Amino acid sequence: MKRVFLSLLILATALTAMAQATQPCVVKQYNQKQQKTPLAGVQVEVRDAQSATSAANGAVTLQFATLKPGDRVTVRRITKPGYEIFNKAAIDQWTITRGATSEIVLVQSSYFAQLKGKLTQSSTDNYKKKYEQAKAELAQLQKAGKLKEAEYRQQLNDLEDQYDNALKNLDNYIDQFARIDLSEVSAEEQRILDMVEAGQIDEAVKAYEALDISGKLRQARENIKALSEAESRIKEEKVQQEQAIKDLKEKQQREIATLKLAGGKENYDKVAQILKENALADTTDIDAVWEYADFAYKQIDFKEAERFYLICLNGSKDNLPKQAKFQNNLGNVYSALHDHDKAEEYFEQAEDNYMQLFGQNPDAFRAGLAAIQYDLGSFYYYGCQLFDLGFKYYYRALENYTELFRQNPDAYRADLARTQLLLGGGYFNFFHYDEAEEYLLKAQENYTELFRQNPDAYRADLALIQENLGIMCFNLHNEYNRTAEYYAEVEEYHAKAEEYHAKAEEYMLMALDNYTQLFRQNPDVYRASLTNLHNQLANLYAHQNNFAKALENIDRAIELMPENANYYDSKGEILLMKGDEQEAIKMWQKVLELDLDFLKKYEGGTDFYKQLKKKGLITE
Repeated sequence: MKRVFLSLLILATALTAMAQATQPCVVKQYNQKQQKTPLAGVQVEVRDAQSATSAANGAVTLQFATLKPGDRVTVRRITKPGYEIFNKAAIDQWTITRGATSEIVLVQSSYFAQLKGKLTQSSTDNYKKKYEQAKAELAQLQKAGKLKEAEYRQQLNDLEDQYDNALKNLDNYIDQFARIDLSEVSAEEQRILDMVEAGQIDEAVKAYEALDISGKLRQARENIKALSEAESRIKEEKVQQEQAIKDLKEKQQREIATLKLAGGKENYDKVAQILKENALADTTDIDAVWEYADFAYKQIDFKEAERFYLICLNGSKDNLPKQAKFQNNLGNVYSALHDHDKAEEYFEQAEDNYMQLFGQNPDAFRAGLAAIQYDLGSFYYYGCQLFDLGFKYYYRALENYTELFRQNPDAYRADLARTQLLLGGGYFNFFHYDEAEEYLLKAQENYTELFRQNPDAYRADLALIQENLGIMCFNLHNEYNRTAEYYAEVEEYHAKAEEYHAKAEEYMLMALDNYTQLFRQNPDVYRASLTNLHNQLANLYAHQNNFAKALENIDRAIELMPENANYYDSKGEILLMKGDEQEAIKMWQKVLELDLDFLKKYEGGTDFYKQLKKKGLITE
C-alpha cells in the first residue's frame, strides 16, 4: 500500500508541475472607427505554453507548464495574415496575472500603414515649416546687422544639425503616436487628436497647452503629498487623486507624442521640460528618470543624459540587470563625449555584470550580453580605432545573436543582420573582400526578409546594404581591370572585371530604387544618400566609357544638391575622361565659384584637379 500511495503522490506532483499557471486572454481588433472588437483566428505562441488560436469571441487560454503568476511572458509570435500587433508596449511587458484577462490588440496592416503615412506627411511638413521659419529669422537678424557672419553661419549650422537630428527620430515618434489607443479617450481630447490626424499639429499643441496637463499633474502631485499626511482621514480623496495622476500621465504621454510629431526646437524643449520635471519630482521613480535620460541622449544632450543615467545607476544598486543596463548606457554616453577611459570603465562593468547574469540564466540574459558586446565592438572599432579588439567583440555578439536567432528568428533577425552588416563593412574597410562579401550577403538575406515583412521600417537598411555591395563590386571590378591591363593575355581577368561590373551595377540600381522611394517619402533625410548613390553610379558608368549614363547620373546628383562643389568636381572628371576639356574646365571654375577653399579639404588635390594640372589646363 505504501508503494502505491507513493506512486500516486509522485504522479500528482508531476501533474501539478506540468500546469503551474493558466492565463485567459482576449484578442481584439483595433479598427478605423477607433473601436476594439473581438478577432478570431489569431495564433498565439509563447514560451513554456502550447500555441493556441483565438475563437470567434477572441478568447484564448494559455496553459503554462513551468511559469507562475508574476512571471514575465516571452512572446514567440502573435500572427494573423494582414494584421500586426497594435498594443506592442503592453505585450512587451506582459506578465502572468492571477484573476485577470490579458488583452492582445491587433490592427490591419494596411490601415496602420495608411495612418502612419498621413502622420509622416503632416509631421514632416510641420518640421520643414518650422525649420524654414527659424532659418528666415536668422537671415533677418543677419540682414539687420544683429548677427555677424561667423555667428550667423554657426547658428545656421546648429539649426541644420538640430533639424537633421529631429528627422532621424521622427519615424519612431510616428510609430509611437500611431499606436495610441483612442477607444477610451474623452471627447475633449478626441477633438485634439483629430486635429493631429488632419495635419493641424500646431493647433493640437496649443489645444493641449490650453488643457494645462502638466500644471494639473503638478498640482495633483502636490495634493498627494498633502493628503499623505492625513491619509487615514482622507483615504477616498487620495484614491481619487491617484486616479487623476494616472489619467493625467496618460494624457501627458499623448501630449508628448503630439509635441514630437509637431517638431521644432521649441516643442522638443517642451518635451524635455516635461520629462525632466517628471524625473525630478521623484528621483526614486527610476522609470521616469530613465525616460528623460534616454530622451536627452537621443537629443545629443550627453551631459544631461550622463547626469540622469547616474541617478538611475545609483538608484538600482539592488537590481543587477538594471545596473548592467545603465552602465552600458553610460558607456555609450562617455563614448559620445570622447571620454574613452570612462566609456571603457562602464562598458567593462556592464559586460562583467551581464556575464555573471548570463552564467546564472543564459536564456534570460543572452540578449543583454549580445547588446553590450555589440556596443563594445563599436566602441573599440570606431571610437578607439582598435580594430582587432572591435572585431573580437563583434564576433562575440554575432555568436550570441546567431543562437538567439536560432531560438526566435522573428525577434532577433534585425540584430543579427545589423551585426553581419558591421562585420562586412569592417572587412571591406581593410580590403578583405571575400570576408566582406560573405557577411554583406548574409546581412542582405536577413534584411530582405525584414523588408518583406515591413518595407517601411527596413527599406533604408536594405538600400545601404545594396549600396555597399555595389561599391565593393565596383572596387573589385577596378582591381581586375588593372590586373587585366598588366596580364593582357589572360582572359580570366577580363571576364572577372566584367562580372563584377555587372554585379556592381545590379546592386547600385537596386539601392537606387529604394533610395528613390525613401526620398519621395522624406526628401530632407534621404537627399544626401540618393545624391551620393547617383555620384557612385556616374563613376561606375564613366569607368565603362558609358558617358551618356555617367553624365545623366552626375547631373541628377547636381540637381539634388546644386550647391555642393564635390559633384561638379566629379562631373569635371567625367568630362575629362570623355575628352571634353573645355567643359571640364568650366566645371573646375564652378567648383571654385562655390567653394574657394575646396582644395584645402583634399591633401594633394582631387583626381580631377591633378589631371587638369598634368594636362596644363590650369596653372594652380
